[in-house]
Amino acid sequence: MAKAFCDRMHVRVSGHGSQTLVLVNGFGTTQAVWSGVLPWLEDRFRVIRFDWPVEPQHYDHTRYSDMEAYADDLLRVVTETHAAPCILIGHSMGGMAGVLAGRRQAKMFKKMVLINVSPRYINDTDYHGGLDKDEASALIGAISDSYFEWVESFAPVAVGNILARQEIAEFVRGLLTMRPDVAMSMAITIFRFDLREHLHGFQVPAVIVQSARDAIVPVEMADYLMQRWPDSRVFLLNADGHLPHLTHAQLLTAVLEEAL
Repeated sequence: MAKAFCDRMHVRVSGHGSQTLVLVNGFGTTQAVWSGVLPWLEDRFRVIRFDWPVEPQHYDHTRYSDMEAYADDLLRVVTETHAAPCILIGHSMGGMAGVLAGRRQAKMFKKMVLINVSPRYINDTDYHGGLDKDEASALIGAISDSYFEWVESFAPVAVGNILARQEIAEFVRGLLTMRPDVAMSMAITIFRFDLREHLHGFQVPAVIVQSARDAIVPVEMADYLMQRWPDSRVFLLNADGHLPHLTHAQLLTAVLEEAL
């Protein structure tokens, strides 16, 4: 492996199995977010974990203004760890980076499990992505005005369960690993992207996992994606929040047992 690249991406390899599985984080989370499902996965697969390079010395604001840069990083992780053809489990924007990577190099992926993903978070004509333009602008403004206050208010909304104090604290910890300017840059990229045109022609078998109650991605997004992908199936979790791998690990494990 290219040590400098793998160190920058915090690449870790663990588990047992002939099949390799790659975990891809969403915005504001580190690989620690998978800890609830990791033991089950490690018993069955060779597991690759990594973090997006959010440290200021590694984060290139210009390069990461395009989601393709995240797909580039993901493809290189798969290449450097000799993972292909792998199974990918991607959350939110990490899952959409997987879709971009899968369109470019379909043979590198055996299957994708995509958790609470959306090709565009902003509502459009006859399209419900989750947020109106004004709501997205207000969110970006809140990050700019006071990142730490925004983290404290956003984390409970995203986690979705006021009783899940430990899980909220873990999501807060992940968000605070980013410097405010990096977080705002990533958020702008996420809310700017529109990957709907990239959905057509996606050939990697997909398992779409969606929480029934998610303040970030509406539940109908799962059907929207399934209608556009010929080889896909949907699992609806009776769960709150945008991070079911953090808050409902047992439910997600049951889905993975059937899907994988």
